[in-house]
Amino acid sequence: RAFASEDGENAAKRSEIALADVSRGRRIGSGSFGDVFEGALANGRAVVLKEPRRGVLGMFGSERFFVAEAENNRRLRGCASVATFLGVAGANAYLVWEDEGRKTLEEAFGTSFATELGCATEAAAAKKVAKECLKCVKDLHGRQMIHRDVKPNNLLIVKGGKLKLIDLGGAADLKTGRNYDEDETVFDPVYGPPERYLSGNYSGFAGVGSWAKFKPDLFDAFSCGLTILQVSVPAFRKKGGLNGVRRELKRWNYDCEAWRASLSAQRQSEYFEILDANGQAGWKLVCGLVAERDSRMSVAKALSSPFCR
Repeated sequence: RAFASEDGENAAKRSEIALADVSRGRRIGSGSFGDVFEGALANGRAVVLKEPRRGVLGMFGSERFFVAEAENNRRLRGCASVATFLGVAGANAYLVWEDEGRKTLEEAFGTSFATELGCATEAAAAKKVAKECLKCVKDLHGRQMIHRDVKPNNLLIVKGGKLKLIDLGGAADLKTGRNYDEDETVFDPVYGPPERYLSGNYSGFAGVGSWAKFKPDLFDAFSCGLTILQVSVPAFRKKGGLNGVRRELKRWNYDCEAWRASLSAQRQSEYFEILDANGQAGWKLVCGLVAERDSRMSVAKALSSPFCR
């Protein structure tokens, strides 16, 4: 391992909310390692509950996922860019968040996309997503954490059409070493960067200057770029709509200009209207983020793009 986590599994099992005070409602979502339910606390506060799926095996089994997500959320308390975490209920029964919204960005794709984000047009909605997504990720990086799974389904729409990051079970905490191993990865084949792995030693004296040297933030930057591309092109918002695009980009070594030039005139005219507005502000942003690591734009630099104003 690059360096060991300072927390054992017992850390996540610290009960902050009495299980008797939790009322579980209907299931509202599910993933590989857990199910999500609506719920309420004894004081009437509406909450969202995540229950780890028992007996799931593999590199990121449900118990490990539960530990990582609990501890990552605890460390990010007070960060406005992630869902508001209330604590662990029972010994290890549920992770509990304030109920701030039920719909992810991916679930908003469709005719209601702009409305869900509080925008009058799809162009305005795409620009808002770009700014909100990059800001959320930058806030996480400011706390020395890499999400590693940025995508529309992990961006929650909250009040005012703002976005918050969710699903922190795969996030690597480079400050404490939790959930970080150079030989392991959390990687989405559609949204994840081509390098697939984080690298570098960030602990203790050896870690001084490692962020500037290894630039781990570029991992999430690529995923932000694909998310911005997807929300800006209506055809890519369809279920599985980005899968073929990702294969094409790989074929062109993630050179967006070369990929675009390979498309038919009809596809080009259909796809890039939003990104080409204002002197191609959005297109230049996507090209800077969706690139091989050595030429990829940082999240901080991306936020200065005119497309994010």
